[in-house]
Amino acid sequence: MKNSNEIQNNGLLWVNITQREEKVLRAMQKRFQLDDQEIKESLPSFQRPKFVKRGNYYFMVLHFPVFDRKTRRLGFTEIDFFLNNNSLITVHDDKLPVIEQFFKECQKNQNLTGQYFQGTAARLFFELVSRLLNAIFPILLHVTEDMNSVDKILFTKNPDKKMVEEILRLKTNTVNFRRAMQGHKNVLEHLVGHGGRELDLPSYQNYINTVREHVNEIWHTLESQKESIDALHETNESVVGLHMNEIMRTLTIISVITFPLTLV
Repeated sequence: MKNSNEIQNNGLLWVNITQREEKVLRAMQKRFQLDDQEIKESLPSFQRPKFVKRGNYYFMVLHFPVFDRKTRRLGFTEIDFFLNNNSLITVHDDKLPVIEQFFKECQKNQNLTGQYFQGTAARLFFELVSRLLNAIFPILLHVTEDMNSVDKILFTKNPDKKMVEEILRLKTNTVNFRRAMQGHKNVLEHLVGHGGRELDLPSYQNYINTVREHVNEIWHTLESQKESIDALHETNESVVGLHMNEIMRTLTIISVITFPLTLV
């Protein structure tokens, strides 16, 4: 089926849907007995991060940041996961290269397929989420470098419109980044806490620990970045205020000097 690809090995199945077409999703609903509510939520429109436990599967919604190199602005995209003991369905809009790379690796490399397609589908899920989280760290580094660049030039030149726009861009990127990541911890902890025996989650404790560490490290970095950009914004406001005071002082001196001359 177009925009839907599958890998099956050792009794496990990964269905990767790369476009949110109702026809494709309805076919998956019929094939896997998925609830109508989750199918509607997987159609184009952003849902909040969530975890839902159904009778025969678990439904999860996670957001991940996407950086536009042309506009240098950061947005986010949604991935919907349908997980049970022997299958994983991923629904997304193909904006995250990590998913396609991992899928192709499993298609082409039998050793990798054998490594990740064993046990339950939870192994495959945690491996994919771990790779997606790993891909976030370079974006975090890029945002930090942008902040450092602004910090270096803030006191070396007079504030201008470009500086204000750059700080506002960084603030917007930071807000969007936090929005994308704020639900990860709750969703993943709900899975760990409410996942049934059929997922055999204790066997994947190392994966779970790794994902927890990634989520915590990312969130701590975002907290630090928020504090930094808030400080940069306040500093820029202070510099602008001082600059305006200097201008007003100069104008006042000029007016004091020139006003008496107009009376002569």
